[in-house]
Amino acid sequence: MHPSTIWSTLMKKIGLASALSLAGLLVAPAHAESTFTSPAATNSTATARLDFTIVIPQVLFLRVGTSSGNTATDATINSISFTVPAANIGDSTVIAGVGGDLTAGAVTVRVYGNGGNINLNSTTTGPLTNATGQSIPWSQISVASAALASTTAGFTNAAITHPAFNLGGTGGTGTVTNLVATNKLVRVEGKWTYTYLNSTLPAAGTYGTSANGGRVTYTATQM
Repeated sequence: MHPSTIWSTLMKKIGLASALSLAGLLVAPAHAESTFTSPAATNSTATARLDFTIVIPQVLFLRVGTSSGNTATDATINSISFTVPAANIGDSTVIAGVGGDLTAGAVTVRVYGNGGNINLNSTTTGPLTNATGQSIPWSQISVASAALASTTAGFTNAAITHPAFNLGGTGGTGTVTNLVATNKLVRVEGKWTYTYLNSTLPAAGTYGTSANGGRVTYTATQM
């Protein structure tokens, strides 16, 4: 073999070996932090550190009536109904309700949020009407607030003030109930019981239902 060919081949091998060595340095595996002490004399130390991060998402939960859990979105809308005895129409005898997840016109109210104070409000679309156009105002529906019979772990059981209905003839948002957070956390539950005051003398008929102004929408707003 010609000397120049031998020299060219040798240089190529040296170049390849150098490239492989450099590649090995570039892809050397990364290691967690560690300390090696030698010799390990009495009271010698070695340290290693870890950094932890915890991410908590901001959440908001409102329950009025039936629910399957504190992180559930349920489609069930409870109904509260009142039937006035013929002998008591308009005589101010308070009529208890039927329905609600707690029965007898009562519902569970639960609010959970971790982003600060929460405003709770009610919205109606107008008075409760019947098929022939007569109406009963929301002022005839009374709401009593109380604590629940038992407490859910982690929640404060209290009489949550009901956000008063808008009593205007066209409906709208009511009066805000403010739930004050502690360390930006609100976890409170209670009970609302609805009754019909029966202090007016309306025409015969069925008033309300979702189609005739009988639906209330409750809204929790995290401030």
